Amino acid sequence: MSKRYRQWVKEYQDQAWTVARYILKDAQEAEDATQEAFVKLWNNRDSIDPEKIKPWLMKVTRNGCLDRLRRRRDNVEFDESYMSADVSGPMQGASASETNVWLKRAIGGLKEPYRSLVVLRDVNQHSYEEVAGMLELNLAQVKTYLHRARKQLREQLSEVRP
Repeated sequence: MSKRYRQWVKEYQDQAWTVARYILKDAQEAEDATQEAFVKLWNNRDSIDPEKIKPWLMKVTRNGCLDRLRRRRDNVEFDESYMSADVSGPMQGASASETNVWLKRAIGGLKEPYRSLVVLRDVNQHSYEEVAGMLELNLAQVKTYLHRARKQLREQLSEVRP
């Protein structure tokens, strides 16, 4: 395995897993989807511009997750086990406060592409331009959809506040 590829895995595996976890709502399936994305990266490593590896990988991860959801052919309800205090992976250090529990639940309940936008921009902190490239949207669409997603999250938060 090339040193360059190992560096990409080390640098991007948590971000790819987070995207997959939010979309699929299942840790094991997220690991599988992430692994498949890295296999595709390995197979295409020589044809991808090294400067564009990160957006390419996030796009491949997201698309692979959406393909998995389409294959399920059912509306998967939000899995409450996802909210357990024993969350492993990149979110492991997150506080188990009520706000974090609510926020994870709210993000998990968003429809696509809103969920992917929030995860890529607000959770993984990609730039607007990177998100646009990953999701094949223009910058105006990213900003508009992200505004709508955040508005939905704010409305849900106002419902749980005393």
